[in-house]
Amino acid sequence: MKPEQLRLIQKLAEVSEDAKVNNAPASLIDAISEMNCKSIELILEDKITYQDTTKTIFLQKLQEVFKEFQKKDNKLLAYEGKCNSDECINKNKKGIAFVGNKSGRYINFIIEDDEVCSVKIIYNCSDFCTDKRVIDENKGQLSFTIYDDEKVTFVPSASYDDLKNKSITALNEMRQLNDSEISKDQIITWIKRYEELYDSMDRINNFYKYHHSFYWLYEHINQIYQFLMIENEAKIAIDEFKSITLDNEIDLLKWLVKQEHLYNDLILLFGNVVSEESLKTGKCVLHEDYTVYFKTSILQNCIDLQELLEKYYYQKLNKYNTLSPAEQENQTPFDDSYEETSSLKYHLQLRGIV
Repeated sequence: MKPEQLRLIQKLAEVSEDAKVNNAPASLIDAISEMNCKSIELILEDKITYQDTTKTIFLQKLQEVFKEFQKKDNKLLAYEGKCNSDECINKNKKGIAFVGNKSGRYINFIIEDDEVCSVKIIYNCSDFCTDKRVIDENKGQLSFTIYDDEKVTFVPSASYDDLKNKSITALNEMRQLNDSEISKDQIITWIKRYEELYDSMDRINNFYKYHHSFYWLYEHINQIYQFLMIENEAKIAIDEFKSITLDNEIDLLKWLVKQEHLYNDLILLFGNVVSEESLKTGKCVLHEDYTVYFKTSILQNCIDLQELLEKYYYQKLNKYNTLSPAEQENQTPFDDSYEETSSLKYHLQLRGIV
């Protein structure tokens, strides 16, 4: 251990809360509690891997977590505990839960040292229980991901390098648009340009840093693209609604049944893409990791149709539902019968109305 590391440990040990934590190096625990990456860098050894990656990458990931904590917290409170997962090799190994002093959010680490008190093992733990009931899961657990290609044992292949370079190109193209507007045509062009790259990737075993970032960026922007593709159909549906006399129940029901597929297509528009805030500002962030935005007006027909369907569809579904209240209560999404029994058309047909 280097002299500067020893001096730091001695200094931090003077202020460590031994009453709370006894089973891991107090210096590291104090440094994490203070969210002090410079101190943590001195404490950790350069040649040791942490969570299967290098010290440098581990510290980068930890710094991102600290930034998230620091939005609300100025200190992390440390509590002893252990891994609680039956599926983990660290089962019952002792560690520390670090809880935000204001937010209540938390992150857990399994920490092990050697006979000279050097930290040898640190693992982020997702299933952790403390000696005291201090973790409120509703507050939110923070964590970080070590991708397969960030691990010290990773050996890249030619195909890996090819996909990585293409992913970086796609990501950079989007990053260059940060703080500016992206048009409908630009969204469509980007989706079509990188469709082949997206299709070449494995959804399940895609655990490489840039591959993963591209894949889920594409997945999200593709949702927006799919809404853009039904803009014209949404406009036709709105025009047909305008020709309906709302006092004519049968005409309204027929219109709702006809648009039922669009109701299902648009169900994720609000929440996944459009928010109340974006409706007020007229601007919608393309993706949470970027500052690129698009005008909500490019999805105006989808927005207007979704609001119409939201207003009338459930109103009529509740009115004509053939299930008893108890049966409705026991419905489970994604059951074999759920799609059918949650359809307005299904209940209207049973009643002989449509």
